[in-house]
This record gives sequence, C-alpha cells and structure tokens, in this order.
Amino acid sequence: MSKPMSKRSAVLSLVTLLAAAPAAAIDGISVLGGTGEDGHMGQLGLVWDWKAKWLQTGDWSLGGYWEADASYWRGSGRNANSFGGIGITPVFRWQDNSTGGIAPYIEAAVGIHFFSGVVLSDEKKMGSSFEFGDHVGAGFRFGDKNQYEFGYRFQHYSNAGITENNSGVNFHILRLRYGF
Repeated sequence: MSKPMSKRSAVLSLVTLLAAAPAAAIDGISVLGGTGEDGHMGQLGLVWDWKAKWLQTGDWSLGGYWEADASYWRGSGRNANSFGGIGITPVFRWQDNSTGGIAPYIEAAVGIHFFSGVVLSDEKKMGSSFEFGDHVGAGFRFGDKNQYEFGYRFQHYSNAGITENNSGVNFHILRLRYGF
C-alpha cells in the first residue's frame, strides 16, 4: 500500500507541475464541481490551448488543450474524509470553430493525478495516491470570441490495476471556463 501524499508535498508538486507547463501564456481558467455515489469534488484548472486544427471539415476540427488542476474531494457515507489532489490532462476535442454564437464540442481525455489521501469513507478506498483520470464530455462555447464555455463531464478515476485495490471513483461534473 502506498503512503498518502502530505499536503506540503501536494503543494510543492503543483508548483513544480505549473512551472513545467508550456512557456506560452495561460489561455484560460476553469472551475469544476461534481458529485458521485462516493463523494463530491471541486476543482480549479489552468488551460493551455494547443491551437491545432486537425481533420478540418467545414467549421469543425479536432484540437485540444492541456489542463493542470488542483482539486478538493469530500467522501460520502460513514466516516467521510476529505483530501486534495493535483493533476495534468491532455484533452482532445472535436469542436465547431464558428465564433459569435453557440459552438458545440465533444471531448475525451486521460490524465494523471496525485492525491493527498486515499480513503474517502469506510465504504470507499482508492487503490493509491496516484490515479489515472479519464473523462468524456460535451458542451458549448459562447461569447463574442467564444471566450466562455459550459460543459458536462463523466469523470472516472482509477489506478488501472497498479495496486491490488483498484476501486474506481466516478463523478458527474459541470465545468465553466473563461478563455483569455
């Protein structure tokens, strides 16, 4: 069983993660909140757009972005615990590139996350403080320059069998993003 990450280690890891991020300026910030059978979570993220447009078809193309995040989790059930986490995720997105209206998108991603604890409650214990986080989502961009986004994600966290205990955690998440 792995030892949970201390709060100080989590903060230092986040600072290192952000320092190692692309040299380009941050393209946006995101705020996420979600709930699931095992608990609740809140998350703040920094976003770097790839500025790539692959497989263009009319106004639609495949692109993506990096999202570095810091999250707070609170378990549900008996003896609920709370802990924090950090992560980085490359997100692939199929999107409408029109501006000045509502531009829909769908996305999928797999990232890596580190948590300061592993026990959400008596009923739910994660396998390790290192977890993969994968999601599928949909939403829309809007505003004069598509600077706002609102979306939904189904997010799953698990350690992919790295440890014997691999009880995953699922969340239904709403996401708001503001692009600079």
